[in-house]
Amino acid sequence: MLAAMAIFLALAAFSPVASARAAYTTTRVAPGLYSFGGGLAFNAFMITDEGVIVMDSFDKDFAKESLEAIRRLTDKPIRYLIYSHNHYDHIGGGEVFKAEGATILSHEATAQWLKRHPSAEVVMPDQTWSGAKSELKLGRGAINLVYFGANHGEGMTVFQFPNERAIYTVDLVVPHRVGFAYMPDFSPREWERTLAEMDALDFEQVMYAHNAPVGPRSSVADQLRYLRDLRAAIETELKKGTPFMQIPDTVKLPQYATWDGYAQWLPMNAWRVLLEIAMGV
Repeated sequence: MLAAMAIFLALAAFSPVASARAAYTTTRVAPGLYSFGGGLAFNAFMITDEGVIVMDSFDKDFAKESLEAIRRLTDKPIRYLIYSHNHYDHIGGGEVFKAEGATILSHEATAQWLKRHPSAEVVMPDQTWSGAKSELKLGRGAINLVYFGANHGEGMTVFQFPNERAIYTVDLVVPHRVGFAYMPDFSPREWERTLAEMDALDFEQVMYAHNAPVGPRSSVADQLRYLRDLRAAIETELKKGTPFMQIPDTVKLPQYATWDGYAQWLPMNAWRVLLEIAMGV
């Protein structure tokens, strides 16, 4: 919990739209599809004729408030809680929904990682799915669970809502924000590949886990453009012969100067991509 809180507070310090404890609200994205949260944390839930599907729980307090928000809209049973990936700060507090009868579901890669690295605050999945795609149906509701392979964390799942033409993506797209700090547990090259493949899906709206509840599909391309521009700027400095250790502080991307975290995190972002280029890690 201390590590999760440290990350949340760091995010708050560099995001003008975030606070350590923003007021939580429920946003209707489409009929039956909602975002809940504020500032640093937004999950997603779908209300169907046969029950409710929740995506991510963050921590116990957030999960309780999320459940209260759902209960203001419906008394239908909570059927599923789905984990987006393995990071504790997104999947703590699952016991709140499990107590309501929810089946906890994750990608197999997420479950395997959690078996090796258990946390007292994370409930192990009851069921898993594997491969690149799985469809979850509940009544007339449907969610495509999409796994693009390595990019961030283990088993990172993008949730596609085909009927609502929306997606919920966690950490892979944060609107108008550079990469978080030193991009922990990211593979920048695979992140770029994932965003390009994600952009080929059929959707019009993007639901986020940080900074905003929902935005336009163009935010996926915006995030990809930032990463490509950062890589290109670093490669330019390498070709110019700029001393290796000076490159992260030399690279500037003024077109992103208004993005959250630009001044503080751009050099750290640059270090991460530079080391991947130079060392393959």
